[in-house]
Amino acid sequence: MIIVIGQSSDSEQIEEEQELEAIVQVSMVRAGLPKVVVEVIDSTVVLTGIVETKELEEAATRIALAQPGVISVENMLKVPAPVNQVTTTTTPDLPASQADLLLQTRLSAAGASSGIQFESGGDILTLESIPTLERLAYFLSNEKEMKVQILGHTDSDEKCPGDNLVLSQRRAEAVRAQLLARGVEAERLISTGMGHTDPIADNLSKSGKAANRRIEFLLITEGQEGISSPPQLETAGAC
Repeated sequence: MIIVIGQSSDSEQIEEEQELEAIVQVSMVRAGLPKVVVEVIDSTVVLTGIVETKELEEAATRIALAQPGVISVENMLKVPAPVNQVTTTTTPDLPASQADLLLQTRLSAAGASSGIQFESGGDILTLESIPTLERLAYFLSNEKEMKVQILGHTDSDEKCPGDNLVLSQRRAEAVRAQLLARGVEAERLISTGMGHTDPIADNLSKSGKAANRRIEFLLITEGQEGISSPPQLETAGAC
């Protein structure tokens, strides 16, 4: 009888640890850290694998600790030494307006909209988005004074009035969260949903709708507040 109870307890513990492993592993993938391997050993979450930067190593610990049921984390991630140091591009000595335009051009290039993608109808970033997020985080790490507004856009399809505005806001916030996890300071990032109010193509074709579903990055210069989100409809979600 004692043996049976002991076996049942061990089995339950193994099942709980496997469930916790799955939860933390999914959180790593969603955070853009698919190379992180998660194990639960004696109630401790152990992280192994390789991440590109020290900031991502620290972010992995924070992400794991944020999951329900996680009490302690042992971070054994490795950060490889850079083989070739990328030369930082400096902004030339230009008049303020031209310098801002140049920075905006570089910011737009770093965050090319085709590189930010979401699962259909939601705010979960796809794995294909990771290189763009890494490129953006690196760019912003070299432009310490830059403040950026993240603008979320959708196509015109929506089930209920106002749904697109909510979805675009959630997507902009998801991108902001990814950049925060990569070490960009919170006070430098603003997330704003624009819904389908600012299309760049028609909403009649698949290609036009795909172009309108995008994330844009706007340089916020001193004294500016960025673009305001459209007003939320009182009937949002009421259908």
